[in-house]
Amino acid sequence: MSHDFPQRVSELLCSRLCHDLISPTAAVSNGLELLEDESGGIDEGVMSLLSFSIKQAAARLMFFRIAYGLGGENADALSLKETSDLVDGIIEDDKINANLPSSDEPLGRIGVKVYLNLAFLALETLPNRGNLAIEIQKSDAIIITAIASGAGTGLRPEVAEALKPEIEIDSLTARSVQGYFTAWLCKSAGGKLIVTETPDSVSLNVELPL
Repeated sequence: MSHDFPQRVSELLCSRLCHDLISPTAAVSNGLELLEDESGGIDEGVMSLLSFSIKQAAARLMFFRIAYGLGGENADALSLKETSDLVDGIIEDDKINANLPSSDEPLGRIGVKVYLNLAFLALETLPNRGNLAIEIQKSDAIIITAIASGAGTGLRPEVAEALKPEIEIDSLTARSVQGYFTAWLCKSAGGKLIVTETPDSVSLNVELPL
């Protein structure tokens, strides 16, 4: 896995980001069309759909802004709780049970980016429902562990391939690029992503130097 960042990976990440934003933005568009068709009053169901979809799109934009981008000047000062709130914003509460750190301690820009990407990769191992737990240990190093569990939890074969150091960039897809990017990010930060799979459970662990 090259330490340099290939252009194809940037393109695939953009494709992935757009794919994840299409659903809520399309729902907003559909909701607005329904409102235009209403001859009398505003349908509460349509308004509920609009509200949910707008919040979902905004939450995903805030998440990706920091996970993939610079994230603004305040990214360095984000606390564990604020970082957890970004993850919580993209989780469907009725499907995923999340146990996330909630302290006011800052993690630093790189630590925040690694946390978000580990969490996102862990969420991708869940079929539809399940559990996500993030554990943070900080002493001489920062140890971040994301654990996904539940029936059917596991890495997709193409994502498992994307985590390998010898992966060919041309073989990556918009579905597998998150694995490559997360492993690359961990390596760039001076750590190594370690993946442990057991039946119905995936653990993603990285130790970062302070």
